[in-house]
Amino acid sequence: MSIAPTPSNADPFFEHAQARVSTSCDQPIDWISPAAPSAAAKVVRLGPDFHLSPEIIEEFVRSDAARVEFSAEAYLAMDRSRLALERAREQGTEIYGLTTGFGPHVRFPAAACADEQGAGLIAHLGAGFGPPARESVVLATMLIRAQTIAKGMSGIAPAAAQGLLALLNARVTPCIPEVGSVGASGDLIPLSFIARLLMGEGEATCRGTTLSAKVALETAGLQPLKLSGRDALALVNGTSFMSAYAALAVVRAQRLIEVAEQMTGWLYRVLGCRSQALDPRLHAARGHSGQISSAAAIRREAARFGEWEDTSRPLQEVYSLRCAPQFFGACRDQISHARALISQEINGVNDNPLVWTGPDGEAAVIHGGNFQGQQIAFACDVINSAVVQAAVVAERQLDVMVNPDLTGGAPLLLAWQPGATSGMAGAQITATALIAEMRHHGGPVATSSIPTNGRNQDVVSMGTLAARAALEQSDRLGAVLAILGMAADQLTYLREHGKAQGKITPRAAWMPEFKPFRSDRPLHADIRRIAQEFCEG
Repeated sequence: MSIAPTPSNADPFFEHAQARVSTSCDQPIDWISPAAPSAAAKVVRLGPDFHLSPEIIEEFVRSDAARVEFSAEAYLAMDRSRLALERAREQGTEIYGLTTGFGPHVRFPAAACADEQGAGLIAHLGAGFGPPARESVVLATMLIRAQTIAKGMSGIAPAAAQGLLALLNARVTPCIPEVGSVGASGDLIPLSFIARLLMGEGEATCRGTTLSAKVALETAGLQPLKLSGRDALALVNGTSFMSAYAALAVVRAQRLIEVAEQMTGWLYRVLGCRSQALDPRLHAARGHSGQISSAAAIRREAARFGEWEDTSRPLQEVYSLRCAPQFFGACRDQISHARALISQEINGVNDNPLVWTGPDGEAAVIHGGNFQGQQIAFACDVINSAVVQAAVVAERQLDVMVNPDLTGGAPLLLAWQPGATSGMAGAQITATALIAEMRHHGGPVATSSIPTNGRNQDVVSMGTLAARAALEQSDRLGAVLAILGMAADQLTYLREHGKAQGKITPRAAWMPEFKPFRSDRPLHADIRRIAQEFCEG
């Protein structure tokens, strides 16, 4: 496994960080030294000098051995921001959440006790509804939040920052309900469950087992924390939950588009489709980079075992085959655009307020709205559209495979003995149902604002809803592609046994194991398993 943070000047894997960094600030801040990683552990470094990518995030959440550490620059930046925040408060500066209430209560003073202010914020945000978010999403959320904090503009206390890091390394994650964020003021409600866990409240999952937060912390050798109003706000006032869904969704979408292209190349080979639709000159003439890349990928798979073209087929195939590079290439371009937006978001600072410190020691507390999730909302709507369209093309390709008029006379629905057996009938109906589900959930979300929070949040992004939809849609695309691959395997099997005419070509090596059939059998488990393999890579 390779989890490769991208610093500006170094090898992607880094040795254990020094636990204490001297600073030029007026007073030091005590950081607790994290346990040294084992020699085999891969380390993801976080800080202003490191860059997270969606791929790093996915690999981290899938590896129990990977660890997270703040870089030396992160320690320096967090030192400076915390001390600058304390100085600003001592000088009587008005600071949201520290000297004021939260949300529309900003016009009222904060609680006299900082711990009571933090506890109150986390308590009232402890709402939400629905099943718990996937553990992978929660881990990704915590990693992205830690990167934001490591930028050194949150003014967070050392204990809170180190506590988040300790949870990540112990793989202790809060149980976060999926529903509750409108993507404005960040993901307040989902992120509050991380803060609740740090405080020893709620439920948590520890390496697959659900426990009370208190027991989970004890199991990991950790103690509950008290969070000030500022520390609590730094943990919840950002886009990390939606960004986690988005990061995982964009990696998966990119992977599945590549599977769809390989699948199309396999179909070109199995059916003997005419090759002109993949001619590089054709795609170069239009000039779209995604289309050019897609055509090349399809052509490589089609030509894996030499010439494939059957000149007895019609000059032009149906659009789901002939125009596949145009469809999947457009998907590639849109996903690439979405990836750029998501990568910027997970490496930006989406807190409020920001504690800005300059190179000459100057500092300022700046209030604004970097927690607004509009970029993620737009990016995930784009992913959603691309994934749905890819599924539509794949479903139409499936229709080609089960139609005797388009396969050169293979049995209807690829049944071993039509009438006595039904072949892929149930699987095709499932694919149709999946397309209906995808279209139902495929509409734009980024413009569906609903005012809330006493009219304080009068325009919201709905970025979290868009991001959840994008990831869930990729699950469905994986299933459609699984059914299509099963159909291609079944057609090859029928040809091998004289039940269908046509050239017999080797099955695709990248296709997960599937056992074609003579007697009808349930295919549910096959669809689920193959879809998961496609989604996870």
